[in-house]
Amino acid sequence: MPRLIRQYERAVLESAVRNDEGSGGHWEWRERYIGVEGVLSVYESTSKAPGKCFIRMEYYGGYKLVPADDSPGELEIMGEGRFFTTSPGELTDAGDQLWLTTKNSHYVFKLMI
Repeated sequence: MPRLIRQYERAVLESAVRNDEGSGGHWEWRERYIGVEGVLSVYESTSKAPGKCFIRMEYYGGYKLVPADDSPGELEIMGEGRFFTTSPGELTDAGDQLWLTTKNSHYVFKLMI
């Protein structure tokens, strides 16, 4: 069971960039979460990658239109009830930002503190 390290009531995913070592495949889904405000929880993995951290973002309010998952060319509302969880990686606390580097991605989260 992962261990909750900290939680921020207001945070925004500022960027999600593919790492060169990433394996291609279905990566672009991350971009739909950029710019939407939500609750950010930082966990430490205790089994899959002991000692590594991962982030879960849960979204509320702050709606925006994003490309639909299942209908190319269509838009849908992104907001309440949506979430995503990163893979485990190396976490850097940069004051009002958290940086997380995983095998496939580099994430920058803005903390609204």
